[in-house]
Amino acid sequence: MEKKMTKNEEKKIKTGRRFSLTVPIIVAVILSFGNDYIVLRSVHEKKQINLSSLRDGLALSNMCLLTGLVLAIVISNLLFRIIIRQELMIPLQKIRTGMNRIRHGDYDYRIEYEENDLMFELYDDFNEMAVETKRFAVKENQIDERRRQLLLSISHDLRSPMTSIIAYVQGLLDGIAQNEQKRRQYLEVIKAKSLEIDRMVNRLFTYAKLDSKEYVLDKQPVDTGEYMRGYVGAIAREYEKKNFRIQLQVTSSAKIMADSDMLDRICTNLIENAYKYNDKENGSMMITVKSGHYHVKISFADNGPGVGEDEISNLWDVFYRTDHARKNPGESSGIGLAIVKKAVEMMDGKVEAKNGKSGGLTIMIRIPISEQ
Repeated sequence: MEKKMTKNEEKKIKTGRRFSLTVPIIVAVILSFGNDYIVLRSVHEKKQINLSSLRDGLALSNMCLLTGLVLAIVISNLLFRIIIRQELMIPLQKIRTGMNRIRHGDYDYRIEYEENDLMFELYDDFNEMAVETKRFAVKENQIDERRRQLLLSISHDLRSPMTSIIAYVQGLLDGIAQNEQKRRQYLEVIKAKSLEIDRMVNRLFTYAKLDSKEYVLDKQPVDTGEYMRGYVGAIAREYEKKNFRIQLQVTSSAKIMADSDMLDRICTNLIENAYKYNDKENGSMMITVKSGHYHVKISFADNGPGVGEDEISNLWDVFYRTDHARKNPGESSGIGLAIVKKAVEMMDGKVEAKNGKSGGLTIMIRIPISEQ
């Protein structure tokens, strides 16, 4: 949408046009009258009328008038251009100075001007651009800092199991485990730590794969109730041994278009996340499946400590780690929930988190019902 000219702009343009038209006319009139005066005075001094001389004088007068008019137009237009150029050069110089300041990192620089300034709208646009540039730069710095923290955390998370593996392998080589039971114990620890590293690498690989624009999910019609019954039935007993109870309630079910492998990843990440952060002696999670007119909602509600209200919006950020994760870096690399969000969105769904009224964290996933 084009901006309308201000009153000051209209006034200056009108003044310039009048100036460029008036000056030539005044100059031409002065030249014409001057030449006519010279011709008439010459005739008067000779005290006789010579038609040939009069005709030549008038022709010369008209030539002077035309020449004067052309010269006056050229001069007035040059003057008008100089004035307009001067009006433009000052604002452009201010903007150029501002661009140099911002380019060198001075994001707080603003152009100061008076309300009646001819270019106030241009200055406003520049100042708004400076605000957006600062916001973008701050966000980029935050992302870089979080990326650095994530890399440090992943390095720490990998170093811990690797150190254990090396220590137990060295113990086996040194013959510290002198009986079969001890050797088996060492090998069980090595296996557990190796699986821990494998899970970390798989999560990083999964996120990188989902983040790639070329990756496409293999979506097929999946009955949510039937799928969740099978999934929970397969893992519930394993978690009960860890004093973490998983319950399932299917209120109503419907089919969705989903990638079964990615659904496994989503559920596994949410349950593992709840188990790791649970501070109760007997942890639990209630999974609820309910279908509406357009979406199927799957809720994962645990009885853990929940998260701070100021942290909920950042849970899905791949570079963000909660206070608990920062204090216990071996428990999470901060990427599991980022995978959940990206995978759900690739299934055309939405995911959100909120603290439960009686404590704990609830993750709600909504995926459109399939028409197939």
